[in-house]
Amino acid sequence: MSRHLHFMGIGGVSMGGLARHHHAAGDRVSGCDLADGDDLDALRADGIPAVVGHDPAHLDGDADLGPVDALVVSAAVAADAPERRAAEARGLPVLRRMDVLAQLFDAHAALGVTGTHGKSTTSGMLATILLHAGRDPSVQLGATLPTLNGVMRFGRGPHLVAEVDESDPGFADLRAQVAVVTNLEDDHVAGDHGERRTYHAAYADLEAATRRFAHAARTLVWCADWPGLAAVVADHPDAVAYGETADADYRVRDLTLDGDGAHFRLVGPDAAVDVALHVPGRFNALNAAAALAAAHRAGVPLADGAAALATFRGVGRRWQRWGDVRGARIVDDYAHHPTEVAATLTAARATGRRVRAVLQPHRWVRTARHWPALADAAAAADEVVVLDVYGAGEARIPGVTRDAIVERIVAAGTPARGADVDGAIAYLAGDLRDGDLVLTLGAGDVWRVAAGLAGEGPA
Repeated sequence: MSRHLHFMGIGGVSMGGLARHHHAAGDRVSGCDLADGDDLDALRADGIPAVVGHDPAHLDGDADLGPVDALVVSAAVAADAPERRAAEARGLPVLRRMDVLAQLFDAHAALGVTGTHGKSTTSGMLATILLHAGRDPSVQLGATLPTLNGVMRFGRGPHLVAEVDESDPGFADLRAQVAVVTNLEDDHVAGDHGERRTYHAAYADLEAATRRFAHAARTLVWCADWPGLAAVVADHPDAVAYGETADADYRVRDLTLDGDGAHFRLVGPDAAVDVALHVPGRFNALNAAAALAAAHRAGVPLADGAAALATFRGVGRRWQRWGDVRGARIVDDYAHHPTEVAATLTAARATGRRVRAVLQPHRWVRTARHWPALADAAAAADEVVVLDVYGAGEARIPGVTRDAIVERIVAAGTPARGADVDGAIAYLAGDLRDGDLVLTLGAGDVWRVAAGLAGEGPA
């Protein structure tokens, strides 16, 4: 019998993906979010009622859907939110987003990808491989995959490909058939700050959660190149490593990079295959190795996986080209952690273009903990425009400013200035040159600068 599931925070990427899965599966689905916009419009177009604002009256349902049977809440929903408290008072199940994802894991042969960097791209590559292999998988991603025209797919096959967000400590309890751990670094760690909605208290807690997720899986795929990761995943009974290191079970060899892609040979336990990618950077070669290894462990031959990746053109907001304007290339990327910014700028410099970065620090806690390293990473560009911190609903932290980031970049010898979105568009539009690469960096709405310069949708 179908259930009526009401999603609180349905406009979020992951929440919307889960809502669509249950709608496709035959459940009665509704939702609400604090702000209206394109995401809610898209849900409505798919037949899912989505309203603006939170209200306990939503639990009553309507004539078509009937009363709510369970409330699903995103990590951003406070424990004392009236709609949530009303559900508890009525005795309705209140499910976290991770609880609902866990149900999907338990119902499928799940391939789950986690790590500080590369989750969306690796998951998108893995989904591309299983689709190409005819496995008819269900898919839950944190970024748009063009072949899906969205972030999810409802499949009839036994497999689920899922991006596993390590920011929610509940990910530790997911049980995958194949778990992929791309890397692990100090991110989504609160430290001395009180924010906990998408943060672990300390890095040791993040390590422990990753260890639990990894060891709950039947098979583990992990990156042997990443410092310290071996200790986190040690003693798993069925673990395989990928990377450039000589003792990797799936070894990346003969890697060549250019401004638009990568080529390498992947040497596996029983076969070797040449891989051609249309996404740039060493990090994407490693992402591809992870996806190929995970799919191979799920029964897809390496040659079939490589053929599938030859069709892969990236996921949304990861090296996403918006077009060329007066000979200047406009690219948007989700990079927001110092390591990601550094890696993306390395790929940008490989194009041979003058790199003009637009950096938007993301979240107050992350910026407070990492802004010096963020500035140092950004200084690898030829010029940097720094936007205000995108707070993502967090409380402002005094003393954390874009000006401090600008000053540190300038002290490193790179021209930099502060601006808002409109100011950045105006400044760059007035000075675009043939051979420029304008690269917008951040997890907030910095993409609006790319859109404003390109004057149209992504290329």
